[in-house]
Amino acid sequence: MSFQSLHFLLFVGVVFALNRHFLDRIETRKNILLVASYYFYMCWDWRYAGLLLVISAVNFVAGRSIEASRTERGKRRWLAFSLMASLGVLACFKYANFFIDGAERLIAALGFAPDGPLLQVLLPVGISFFTFQSLSYTLDIFRGRERATDSFRDFALFVAFFPTVLSGPITRAREFLPQLEQPLPDSRERVEEGLVLIVRGFVKKIAFADVLALHLVNPAFAAPADYSPLFLLVAVYGFTFQLYMDLSGYTDIARGVAKLLGFELPQNFDRPYRALSVSNFWQRWHISMSGFFRDYLYFGIGGSKRGNVYLNLYVTFIAIGCWHGAGWNFVVYGLIHGSCVCFERWRRGRREARGLPATPQGPVARLCAILLTLQIVALSRILFRAPDLDSAAAYVAAMLRPVSDFAPFTAVGVATLVVAVLLHYLPRHLFAQTARAYLRAPVVVQGGVLAGLVLALLAVSPGAASFIYFQF
Repeated sequence: MSFQSLHFLLFVGVVFALNRHFLDRIETRKNILLVASYYFYMCWDWRYAGLLLVISAVNFVAGRSIEASRTERGKRRWLAFSLMASLGVLACFKYANFFIDGAERLIAALGFAPDGPLLQVLLPVGISFFTFQSLSYTLDIFRGRERATDSFRDFALFVAFFPTVLSGPITRAREFLPQLEQPLPDSRERVEEGLVLIVRGFVKKIAFADVLALHLVNPAFAAPADYSPLFLLVAVYGFTFQLYMDLSGYTDIARGVAKLLGFELPQNFDRPYRALSVSNFWQRWHISMSGFFRDYLYFGIGGSKRGNVYLNLYVTFIAIGCWHGAGWNFVVYGLIHGSCVCFERWRRGRREARGLPATPQGPVARLCAILLTLQIVALSRILFRAPDLDSAAAYVAAMLRPVSDFAPFTAVGVATLVVAVLLHYLPRHLFAQTARAYLRAPVVVQGGVLAGLVLALLAVSPGAASFIYFQF
């Protein structure tokens, strides 16, 4: 069920209407949302709906058992069961092909050839997101931050809630489950805000992410040796903003649909390319994912209080890299970001020891910090976009050792990148003012603006491309 399809729009419309009709009948409303969520997931791949159900059941049982255990040993056993089952399934589906390919290369290096094609495992869509979302529940119960729910139906809905199941935001149970028990007051303003978010998300995806991919990113990464270093460099910045527009666009749609249904989801982005450091970037980028690794991995292995803080940071960022994909390019991606964060922490400590401010002061210093951080983030994206480490190295080599001066820039591609950059750095209040002006306008004007925007999106749309993070 593509988000850019009539099927999705009709689906959301039907679920919204049913949800509104049964707003005062909480149990019926929950049943409708659960059925709708599983229907939505099965439209992507019906074979893995059972996997979604199993992950939910494992963590529901583990959560209740952790809370019921009277000994610390018993709690740890049930937590270990939850971790091994959930992470084992994730590793099996997400990293099996990596080890299979490695085994195939090893066999070939030893002079043997496999008798037949080796097994390739199909990755269930959204598995990283719903696995981590369900794990956060059992980990919070173990730490005493969450009470176990008595309703498997409610927990299953929390894990499978269709706006978040594919690409987040990774929502904590303490944020979502109370909204099932005590629904937020019905609000016309929330519905209007939801519509604005949905429209903004589609604009980001169709008018920016997909256009940048078509005109800059895909050609450059398909055959980097065919293009000039300038075109390859611009394509790197193009991918940097494509990725942001793609994932933040999905998040806007997810949060908007949730608002239509009466739920509030956490914010997932805070102008990440305005970050003053790589550390600050991870406080602004994919906040729900980076927050998960911070709270449950970094703090879990000691953080800055136990063990070596730099080793703990490296472990966390390598895990973040590997979460994005099974490949050495993602390991190196994590190492680069981990090294930057470790250096920044060391430098911040040195400055504070000398009585100097930890962050850049003054507009020039702040601008330089933003530009430096953007370069590190953008260039490391080559590892993120390339299919493997060799392809990333080939891309960098083409940038450094030019063999072509071919630079097929298009007016649409360059203009889209320029507008994306400008929108990212414009003051936030301008967007809030525009949204308020739209919501205050007469219904006829709102409908006309919306119709014109839809027609414009259809005109510039290069086709229904899947969201990038669906592969994770």
